[in-house]
Amino acid sequence: MFDSIRVSLTHKPKFYGNFTTRNSFISNSRAQVRGFALGVNFNEQFTLALGYNWLLSDFETNNPDLETNILKIRYITPFMEFSFLEKNNVMVTIPVYLGFGEASYENPLKQKAKSSFVMLYEPSMKATYRFFKYFNVSGGLGIRMVLAGNNTLNQNFITPTYTIGAGIFFADLYKDVKKAFD
Repeated sequence: MFDSIRVSLTHKPKFYGNFTTRNSFISNSRAQVRGFALGVNFNEQFTLALGYNWLLSDFETNNPDLETNILKIRYITPFMEFSFLEKNNVMVTIPVYLGFGEASYENPLKQKAKSSFVMLYEPSMKATYRFFKYFNVSGGLGIRMVLAGNNTLNQNFITPTYTIGAGIFFADLYKDVKKAFD
C-alpha cells in the first residue's frame, strides 16, 4: 500500500471535491453527518483533502432548568482516501477522516449550554460501482471513535458508520463535453 501511495504521489495532482453524508447512531437514534472536502487526487488512487463536517440530525435533551437543548457537532477534517482495488467498474477505497472540532448543546436562543473539544477518527471501507461512464452507486461501513474530548457532554460518539450513495463523475463529463465542442 505505501509503495502504491509513493508512486501515486509522483503523478500530477488533479483537483478533488466531494460532498458526503455519513450515517451513524447517537443515543440509539440515526444520526447524519454532512460534509464537504476540497483537495487533490494523485493518479486516481490516492486523495488528500481538507473538509468541514456537521451533525445534521437534531438530538434534543433537557437540562436541569427543563430547557430543551439541541446537540451540535462541527469539525474540520484532514481527509485521505486510498483506492486499493479497481476491477470491472468496481472501486474499493479506504477513506479516513481525522476530525478536530466542537460538540455542544445549544438552547432555543442559540446559546451554548455546554461545549467540548472533540477529536474524532473515522476509518471506513467503501465500494463504488460505476455505470454508464458518468454515474455511480456506493456503499460503505466504518466506525467513528473519539480520540480526545467529549468531557462535558453525556453522549457516546463511538459508533458504527455507514454510507449509501449515488454520484456523478463531473470531471469526466466535463472533459467529454469539452472535447465534443473542440
